Amino acid sequence: MTMACLMMAMMACSDNGDGNKPIPVYNVSQLVYDEQQTKTEENGLTIYRDESGRVTAIEAFLAGQDDLEKLMSAPTSFEDIRYLFTLSEGNEIRLVGQGENSPIGEASGLGEMWHYPQYYENYTQYYKGVPIGNWCRINYFGTPQGKRMTYATWSPCIDVKNLDPTPNISEQKARQVMADYLEVDRDDSWPCEMKIREYSTKKDGKIQRDVRLIYFVTGPYAPMDPNVFYYMAPHYYAEVDAHTGQLVLFYE
Repeated sequence: MTMACLMMAMMACSDNGDGNKPIPVYNVSQLVYDEQQTKTEENGLTIYRDESGRVTAIEAFLAGQDDLEKLMSAPTSFEDIRYLFTLSEGNEIRLVGQGENSPIGEASGLGEMWHYPQYYENYTQYYKGVPIGNWCRINYFGTPQGKRMTYATWSPCIDVKNLDPTPNISEQKARQVMADYLEVDRDDSWPCEMKIREYSTKKDGKIQRDVRLIYFVTGPYAPMDPNVFYYMAPHYYAEVDAHTGQLVLFYE
């Protein structure tokens, strides 16, 4: 740990431990998502990218629109499209899940393709072993010649550089930051996960990105609005900078 990082962490701990309610660096309304997407045709694929040129979706085959010949020439695995993701040393994209989708059904109008099984693969990005809060899902048809990609959706990969993956504060300290914000006693049973998070804001019409190592803390239950339908009981959530101890974001 550098002396500067140590001083920042000590200051943050002091600020959050003196009874003062911490102030989040960002609020949810400040955060933005890239509104402009570019669309290009490359090697038989339709590629969508965000304002920074990062891949957000790939179309290889549109069922009901493209012919069987195009399906057979589609990529067979992530390795066939890995070249689209140029990341610095320390970054990696890992397979984290896979399975089979429900069949389309004969009434879909896809001819002989309706009976092809469908598969999916889920990927996520890591930096020096720390998970990043993004994901990818690749969908396939299982043809007689093997799997063929149909489309993939992405939350953009983050090219993380020079971020120390070692935290300067403990999980207990991160929980304390949430407790101070809520003005309640800390509960060390609150789930706490370390990850890397990108915060995007807009200034003067330009996207600004802030990448941090954070603790994602799931706190106590939040009050339920009787006029709102909930799929599950809501919680309070805090994202705490794992280097400085700042409360970066709070929401429910």
